[in-house]
Amino acid sequence: MKSLKAFVRTSQVEEVVRALEDARAPGISVSRVHGVGYGYDPYSFTLAPSEVGRTPEVAKVEVVCEEKAADRLIRVLSEAARTGYKGDGIVFVTPVERAIKIRTGEEDSEALD
Repeated sequence: MKSLKAFVRTSQVEEVVRALEDARAPGISVSRVHGVGYGYDPYSFTLAPSEVGRTPEVAKVEVVCEEKAADRLIRVLSEAARTGYKGDGIVFVTPVERAIKIRTGEEDSEALD
């Protein structure tokens, strides 16, 4: 299994989620996050309430899927998120060692249904 974690523009979230649903992604989580990006000074960075508005708000879209579906879902997600301008986002792909559905105890592929 693979975990896809994408940071995308908030303006593209609806399109990304719709595209992933159409592509039959097994489950999608969306969170609002604030990106800092490259070129910031880590010693002077703060997320004080007065500073939050100065960092770009982006959405984190997460999907855990079968390994064989990962490339297809990455392509779908990327195409839906792409505007062609700087700041379109990034996708991180990591392995998932194990998944357990709490309610049923099903594991791995069965837990994704």
